[in-house]
Amino acid sequence: MWEIVFLLLPVAALSGWWMGRRTGMGRSGGMEPLSKDYYVGLNYLLDEKPDKAVDAFIRMLDVSPESHETTLALGNLFRRRGEVDRAIQIHQKLIAKPTLTSFQRVQALLELGQDYMRAGVYDRAESLFLELTNTSGEHLLTSLRHLIDIYEREQDWEKAIKISKKLQTVFGQTMGREIAHYYCELAQSLIDKGHLQAALSHLQNSLSSDRNCVRASILQGDVEKRMGNLNAALHAWQQVEKQDPDFIPEIITKVVHCFGALNLDKKLQEYLEYLLQNSPSISVILTNAERIQTLFGREKSTEFLALYLKAQPSIRGLKKLVDLHLGATRGTVRDELLMLRAMFDKLLENKPIYRCGRCGFASKMIHWQCPSCRMWGIVKPIQGIEGE
Repeated sequence: MWEIVFLLLPVAALSGWWMGRRTGMGRSGGMEPLSKDYYVGLNYLLDEKPDKAVDAFIRMLDVSPESHETTLALGNLFRRRGEVDRAIQIHQKLIAKPTLTSFQRVQALLELGQDYMRAGVYDRAESLFLELTNTSGEHLLTSLRHLIDIYEREQDWEKAIKISKKLQTVFGQTMGREIAHYYCELAQSLIDKGHLQAALSHLQNSLSSDRNCVRASILQGDVEKRMGNLNAALHAWQQVEKQDPDFIPEIITKVVHCFGALNLDKKLQEYLEYLLQNSPSISVILTNAERIQTLFGREKSTEFLALYLKAQPSIRGLKKLVDLHLGATRGTVRDELLMLRAMFDKLLENKPIYRCGRCGFASKMIHWQCPSCRMWGIVKPIQGIEGE
């Protein structure tokens, strides 16, 4: 509260002097030096009652022609402090002033729109920001970004796409990644309703907006598989490795099953060997180990896994290695291995699987929009000894 008082004190003095000058002009006995509200505010400060002092000083802002910037800053400060109702009241009063220039009115509308956003009154905020889309420059840019934020929160993806495209066209800012995810959101909604062909259309639009949209390729493969188009599904999932190898763990099991359903064992073997050479994450290594175990037995699988774990240690890999050894041990050694596996299970139990590359938010499930920083497409599988 004291920071608000210090913001108001100089302008309150100026306002008090101006009001005193206005009321004192024309009197033969001289001018009243400061207004009554100024002295009331000072008394509240001396009595350590900053809230009442602020109210007294705010009343003076309406009479000073120099108070516009201070009023904007004051409302902004109240909003950041969480006193949104107060911020709205201040900015509404400011907009009502008939003496505002067009530029000052735009500033006040922008601040009021942000007040409504902070209060969660998105329909009023949207109305103000839409009005400001008729402006230009920094105010237009800010309004468009706020509108995108509103439409994301309301999950109005069609409007989010429209405004994002306008932002991209007018200011040349790349919005392809965001637009791609908006199309994916539309596609996912249609998938949930069983409208698969329409969903594919949105996914094509997604990939047109961002050809490296992993999410679109994963969804495209899922839809094609549900429609019985296994070759198309396989092609879509295999694009993930080219788009972002970090997401291979999301599709590798699906790819293996699809190759199997198509009886393409040789192609599967070639694909797994290719991944092992080019993207040797622990998921790829474990998938290869399981296939080796199926084809050649536990011992060969154990040798393969131990070889790769020397170069790429992994808790998940060590747990699998313990599981393989359990099949050939008895007695005390087996008990010790069981205890070791239980320790690995405990280590992995509460470990996150995904992490945001910007803010560090971690989770056990994938979020295509980070719940913390709200950026799109930057939450990925964790790498390293506890991850991939």
